[in-house]
Amino acid sequence: MSRITLFFVLLFSSLSVSANVTVYAASSLTNVMNDIVDAYQDETGERVRVSYAGSSSLARQIANGAPADIYLSANTKWMDYLIEEDQIEAGSKVDLLRNTLVLIASRSTPKENTWQWFIGQKGFRIAMADPRHVPAGIYGKQSLEKQFRWPEVKDHIASGNNVRSALLFVERDEAPLGIVYKTDALLSKNVTVVEEFPEDSHDPIVYPMAIIKNKKSGQVTDFYQYLLSEKAKNTFTSYGFTTI
Repeated sequence: MSRITLFFVLLFSSLSVSANVTVYAASSLTNVMNDIVDAYQDETGERVRVSYAGSSSLARQIANGAPADIYLSANTKWMDYLIEEDQIEAGSKVDLLRNTLVLIASRSTPKENTWQWFIGQKGFRIAMADPRHVPAGIYGKQSLEKQFRWPEVKDHIASGNNVRSALLFVERDEAPLGIVYKTDALLSKNVTVVEEFPEDSHDPIVYPMAIIKNKKSGQVTDFYQYLLSEKAKNTFTSYGFTTI
């Protein structure tokens, strides 16, 4: 066992001992997954633990031996990476959800100001998830490039480890504008949606789900199926996601 693998095994094993199922999920799923897990645990008595982070970080942890049972990514790239690493149970990958990308501003940001006005301000920053690795940032960069905005902002990025970090920057007025998923913006009382990015300006925002290889126990399969159920779909849609 490599040192990296041993590190992740030791780091997470103590946290997952009491859980029957361990899920690694993109940070943009935090609120909705918490609700779904609570409902599932109340119904079944089974314990489910969810670890939230950027999809890229979670995928790398899984590839290095972290004890996840189910992986929910915010894009197909990192799911494909785990498939290439032979980490995914054959036939278990499904496209679960879709989302929308939006430009947000803090409540204190003057509504009459234009995009060009912001660009011209000294010290201007736009918050977004890391566009090199994190799905929300990758989608954001694609859209800005398609709209010919990227050259104006590429040196003014307030980069976060995940989309929730970008949301927090705007909520705290550390950046006047940010790029997040619509589902994240809807959760916050401290930001407003300035515009939705055209769907054809970036790759489709798809959330795939899969079971990690050699983890297909009955309890894992049961929760996996629950996430595909009508009850779970209703919860996803109540948070603004589109089910597939």
